[in-house]
This record gives sequence, C-alpha cells and structure tokens, in this order.
Amino acid sequence: MNVNIETPSALRRKVTIELEPHEIKRELDRAYNQLKRSVQLKGFRPGRAPRNLLERFFGDQVRGDVLHRLQKEYTEKALQENALEPVVEPEVVTEESDLKKPQVRFTATFDLRPQFEVKGYKDLKVPKPVIEVSEADVDEALERLRQRSGSLRKIDRRVVQPGDFVLASFEAFAGGQPIPNSKFEPRVVRVASEELRHGLDELLSGVELGTEVHKQRAYPADYYEPELAGKTVEWHIKASDIYERVLPDLDDEFAKDQGDYQNLAELRAAMRRQLERRASEEADARARQGLLDLIIERNPIEVPESLVAREVRNLELEAAASLETLGMPREAAIERVRQDQDDLKARAEKRARSALIVDAIAAQEGIEITDDEVADRVATLVSQGGGHQRERLAEFYSHPENREALRQVMRREKTLDRLLERAQAADDTHTADNVSSSELPGGATTSEAADTTASGKTEE
Repeated sequence: MNVNIETPSALRRKVTIELEPHEIKRELDRAYNQLKRSVQLKGFRPGRAPRNLLERFFGDQVRGDVLHRLQKEYTEKALQENALEPVVEPEVVTEESDLKKPQVRFTATFDLRPQFEVKGYKDLKVPKPVIEVSEADVDEALERLRQRSGSLRKIDRRVVQPGDFVLASFEAFAGGQPIPNSKFEPRVVRVASEELRHGLDELLSGVELGTEVHKQRAYPADYYEPELAGKTVEWHIKASDIYERVLPDLDDEFAKDQGDYQNLAELRAAMRRQLERRASEEADARARQGLLDLIIERNPIEVPESLVAREVRNLELEAAASLETLGMPREAAIERVRQDQDDLKARAEKRARSALIVDAIAAQEGIEITDDEVADRVATLVSQGGGHQRERLAEFYSHPENREALRQVMRREKTLDRLLERAQAADDTHTADNVSSSELPGGATTSEAADTTASGKTEE
C-alpha cells in the first residue's frame, strides 16, 4: 500500500491510497475461494466449480464486494498508521477501480477533529431557579386535558361554520389536471387555520353537506408548497357530516378516567408535579445553554466543513419530520426547510461547535459512559416503545455503531449536567430566577443545548 497525504487546509486532509498487485490478487483469491465453497453450478460437485466459470457468472459482484472491502480496510489502516482522526466518515472516491489491472487507486477526503483545550469554564456561576406553578397554570393544564378527552357528536346542521369538526374530502386541480399529492380522502378535520393548510379552512366554511363545490384560490410564487406556488388552484371539496366536540365534566369521575386517581384533588396534585418538573427541566435547559454560549464565546474554534454539512442534513431531516407530522408531504417539507439556507447553516455551525466543545470538556474532565449505562438507556428506550416500534428499537440498538452513537449522546448530556451542577453550586448569591410554567412553550420542546446532545444521533 502506497499512501500520499495532502493538506488542502488546516483541518482538511486528502489521502490517496494505491494498492499493490499482490494485495489485490490476495483479496480476489480469498473471495473466489469463499464463493466456490458456497455456490453450486450445474454439472459440478459442491466446491469444484472452476474459477473461470465463477468469474463469468459472478465476476462483477465479486469485484464490487472486494473493492468495497479494500477501500474500507486500507482507508482505516492508513488513518491509523498516520494518526489521523476524521471528525466524520471520510468521502471515498475511486480513481482507478478495474481490479483486472495491476493497480487500484482511491482517495479519502475528510476533516480532522480539531485539537484544543477548553478554557474559562470552571469559574462560571448561575443561580438555581425558583420554580413557581400557580393555580391558574394547573387550571389551564386540566382544561387542555379535558379538551383532549372530548368526544365528537354528530349534529343536525347542513352548512359548515368556522370551528366545526367536519367529515370532508379535498382535491386540487390546476389547468383541469389534478395536482399530485393534493387529494385527501374523507376524514374528520377541524375548520381552523391552525389545523388546515392552504387556506382550506376558509374554503370549507359555508359549504353545504352532500354537495361537491369547486372553489378557487391563488397562491404566491414563493409559496412553500412547490406544487401550488404561483398557481390559481381549483379545490374540489365535499363535506358529509358535521360534528361538535362534547367535553366531560371536570369532576372526580373525570379524574378516575385519567389513571390511578381517586378524585379530582389527586389529579390536580399530579398535574402540579408534572408542571413543576417540566418547568424545572426547561429552566435547566436554558441555564445549560447560557453556560454553553459563554464557553463558546471564550473559546473560538474552527469548525470543520464536513461536520457543519452533516448537521445541516440532520436539521433538515428533523425539521422535515416535524412538518410531516402536520400532514405535509416529505419532499415539500424538505423543500420548505431548505428555503432559508443561511439560517440553517448558522444553526448547524452553532450545533457543531457546541458538540466539539462539549466533547473536549468531557475528555478534559474524564467523563465516560459505561456499557451498563448504555444498556440501561437502551432498555428504557425499548420499553417506552410500543408494539412494532419496540422491536424496531431493539434491532436498531443491537448494532454496535448505534450504541456508540447513543453513548456519545449520553456523554454530552452528562457533561452538560456536570457543568450546570458545578455552576449552580458555585453561585453564592442564590438570586431567585422565578420561572412560571405559563411562560414555557406548550408540550415538549428542544433547546439548542438539547440539540447539542443530539448531534450525531441516528435514531431514537
């Protein structure tokens, strides 16, 4: 193996690897010997098929497998022998791949993980928050629970009004032709702008049951849905039934239906604890991010381009997945996310820089995650999944590379927790940071600090 290393920039490396003929021959011989033992050709006993026939029938597949194996093996060997640590998987390009010729040459291009010492993070101080949850906060949470527990009841009205729940179908046409991915089979929808996209709530209002109506709507050229952008669209709409939401009374019977509660007072107490826990978690997340921002400010570092590119892809997928849950087609969701590339890149660069700094602090502090801790987290994740998801998670985390990605996530979480614990313990002022749960966004949220721990996570 002949290796040549180029240095296009401070962090980027381009490694060119040329394999000698004997190395190629050895791998091909090994591959064909294994194939001979496992394949049976008509007219030959098992293990007796001649090499020339194997090459005729399986040559392309064997050469492809061998080339892939050679690239992986010798790239790892070259990196190890030259003490090179890529921050993400190298991009391998084959320059000469004909295994029939005496030489194979390929290049591996990658960025190095920057080496630096994080300074100025041990003297930081933050106050411990004082969490306050008011009776009004509990009342609002109970009302949201009551709304989610409501049922739908069909009503005797013929015309759709805003706020109704309606069994309806939709399809969009432009120039007399149906627009791809615009057809919605009959389903129950709420006639509200926050729940229906493309202005369908306005188009659905006033529709009479049982009659298909055709209504037009023009969309601007920069509309986020490419199939609708710049078009005057004719929507075909049909409503079949109208429903109203029936809400249960907020009493002891309602509390018993929500779980192991004897009365409404017990449910209120449990709701208060949940709100306090959520507020505490959000306050800690803000404090961790504040600490991280200060540390980043004190430690300017160069971020590898390939790491930023990976984080851009991760952010695109995460944001697109959120839009998909709202009913947006996957391609349209990704296209919408990519509209503001400057913002996307800035967020990706911050997340990548945060991850590098947290990893460096973890190394300086000697923070590690044991195999038992990883196993416990995997068991928790699998147990929280339901049905098919539980099996999928178990299979996913059976692969070593996915367990290592989880270990990295846990290591970053542990490092951030230690930083926060130390900074709060060092604070002598005990300044109250009153945090009301009513100030927090509804439902589960993810701060940039939490984003840092998720960097590199493949699936969870």
